[in-house]
Amino acid sequence: MIVLVKEDIIEAIKQAKNSEKRRFIQSIDLEIKLKGIDATKQENTFSEIYTLPKGLGSKKRSVCIIADTPTITKARESNADGLLTKEQLESLSGDKKSIRKLARKYDFFIADVSLMPLVGRIMGQILGPRNKIPVPLPPNVDPKSLVEKLRNSVRIKLKGQPVVRSLVGSEDMKEEDVAENVLALTDFVMQKIRGGPSSIHSLVIKLTMGSPVVVKSREV
Repeated sequence: MIVLVKEDIIEAIKQAKNSEKRRFIQSIDLEIKLKGIDATKQENTFSEIYTLPKGLGSKKRSVCIIADTPTITKARESNADGLLTKEQLESLSGDKKSIRKLARKYDFFIADVSLMPLVGRIMGQILGPRNKIPVPLPPNVDPKSLVEKLRNSVRIKLKGQPVVRSLVGSEDMKEEDVAENVLALTDFVMQKIRGGPSSIHSLVIKLTMGSPVVVKSREV
């Protein structure tokens, strides 16, 4: 069983950052490689939204709210990156090109619970395969806190291949903060899979355009 040590993760992050500098701030990605898990079986798969404790630095996610009339004012005040009214949603019916454009533009969608069936009918075929079905917004709930939470969240899934891949930060963040994200996310994954820590084969960290760095392995 692999034991994760924060200092080893920090060292891997530093090594990853030593790659060729780019003219943009790169993302820091994590791969959790698993063993003894058949990810083709439904009982071993999952798809979850996870909020990183130290956030995503300059790589915060973009959020669009799909709002019915009672929620529009609060949606506008939430500082979400985009807003679709019920009327605008209805106008998208059959317009796959525009829906695909929205799916590329936003990382997360929030929708009033009352609009979820309509969203499913109009956008479901495009958002579903992209794992971007909206997060339901209950009645009378201020969307602002949910928007802020999703901005620092990632979608993680295990399906098909025995590996979980996720964004865990940006290269302008402190190594210690990225390491905290790595530890928290890995712990969350270990709780989701059969075998827990014993199912972890290795952790790999890399920048968007960088080479992969394997976190030092310590076994007990």
